[in-house]
Amino acid sequence: MRAIPKGAEPTALRAYRATPGAVFDGANFTLVKTEIRAALLRDQLRVCAYCMGRIVPDEQAHPTRPDGRPVPAMKVEHWQPRSRYPALGLSWTNLLGVCLGGIGKAPSEQTCDARKGDAVIALNPLDAAHVATLHCTSNGRLTSTDPRFQIDLEGALGLNHRVLVEGRRALLDRELSRLGAAHPGGSLSPGALRAAVGALETSRGGQICEFGGVLRLWARKARKRHGETW
Repeated sequence: MRAIPKGAEPTALRAYRATPGAVFDGANFTLVKTEIRAALLRDQLRVCAYCMGRIVPDEQAHPTRPDGRPVPAMKVEHWQPRSRYPALGLSWTNLLGVCLGGIGKAPSEQTCDARKGDAVIALNPLDAAHVATLHCTSNGRLTSTDPRFQIDLEGALGLNHRVLVEGRRALLDRELSRLGAAHPGGSLSPGALRAAVGALETSRGGQICEFGGVLRLWARKARKRHGETW
């Protein structure tokens, strides 16, 4: 997870919200939702708000109904669920772009919004202070210094699902091996590590690397003993 800077609200969403009786996925909402997706992809640099997996607006086969209409390979998520907070259904600061999260699979195999459902969570990717509590171990597991957020990571969001852990570990192994080869003998400097973190988090063509924030989350814990701030 990375802290998401929320950009400008889509004009179409603001106009739609002013319509009497307007609700999310209500009448004439298709084009509004298209603009919402585009703005979420812009702000999040095409990675899921929760797991940092790739999200794209392109359509793919429906994950649970192969004969149904194709659907975008991302979802618009309500951080505070509509079922409990209907007044926030059209609030721009309540909307996130997320991956499909294994929708249609057993709950134990789901992640992100698919697993979260209507649960209310404390961890908010729009709050930099929340994200600053997160760390990634060398084996790819996410942890938080806040017990509330750790419960969300393990439970409602399933962010330590084995597939995600393996993806994070693969990125760390690759980047740390590359850095080790470039700086032999344990000579890796904070500057070199920061440059590597920056490269992963730099937008190229409107997107960053999948799991691109993981090296920063690893450095936050691994380099703490050296008095470095990440």
